[in-house]
Amino acid sequence: MKKKIIVTLFMLAAILAACATGCSSGKPLENVALVKDNKYSCTFEDVKHDFVVCLPEKSKGAPLVILLHGAGQSADSFKDVTQFDKEANARGYAVCYVTGSINVKAGRNSVSWDYGRIDADFDDVGFIKALVSYLCDEYSLDDDNVYAAGFSNGGFMNFRLALEAQDTFKACVSVAGDLCKTLWNKRPEKNDISFMEIYGEKDESMPKNFDGSAGSALDPAIEDVMEYMASSNGLGLQNEESFGKGSLIQKYGSDSDGDIVWSVLAGGIKHAWPTEEDGGLSTNKLILDFYESVK
Repeated sequence: MKKKIIVTLFMLAAILAACATGCSSGKPLENVALVKDNKYSCTFEDVKHDFVVCLPEKSKGAPLVILLHGAGQSADSFKDVTQFDKEANARGYAVCYVTGSINVKAGRNSVSWDYGRIDADFDDVGFIKALVSYLCDEYSLDDDNVYAAGFSNGGFMNFRLALEAQDTFKACVSVAGDLCKTLWNKRPEKNDISFMEIYGEKDESMPKNFDGSAGSALDPAIEDVMEYMASSNGLGLQNEESFGKGSLIQKYGSDSDGDIVWSVLAGGIKHAWPTEEDGGLSTNKLILDFYESVK
């Protein structure tokens, strides 16, 4: 009997250890404090961040969207530029804009995200997962319907979240970001997450096959990346259509799976968060339509 109890306790300890280490650090946010209005500061593993929370009229049980800015931006500036929360709140989504930190190892002296190219001194995946946990608990949000989106550097980070935080996010969106070569080289054979990419036809920072820019790029062509995101989820091309001012959307899906992958080429757009005014394409609307198409 004593031996059986010891074995059981050993197994329980192993399970608890696995739970503590299996999802990044598993550590909680610390020092959460109200700065002003709906803006908060916090620390995660001694790294300071701030975030802005925008809740819908009925927040209990609401889905959550995490918004990640581009390099050099902040939660406040990204909110001002995209105004994503306005339409998202109207559709019943809670929105949180988040500020990254300075990645010295990556040679950055401005705020950004550790999207996986170079190991940082901090854990951004762990931080974002801890933030989601805090927000869902604090505001009674639906932790089964958590989404993310990001621009440029924040778009790169969404690829990392899609590959490394599938237990937290139902779908991720990258706008003007790609999958860095470091993550590409160790990409998993199979994934289980919905994903959308929106990239500009004239975005010189995006490696593309159709204009030959992928030939001299550090990272893989975005077309190859999106084919991978679809095939690794077991999805096939179901629809392809033109819209807006020369934009093209490819929709991948499966009759037997709830995951979807959308690849959007924004006609005439450079490195930007496209709007109706400059491309006939509303990024905010398209992202929300995508989330609502995920089963």
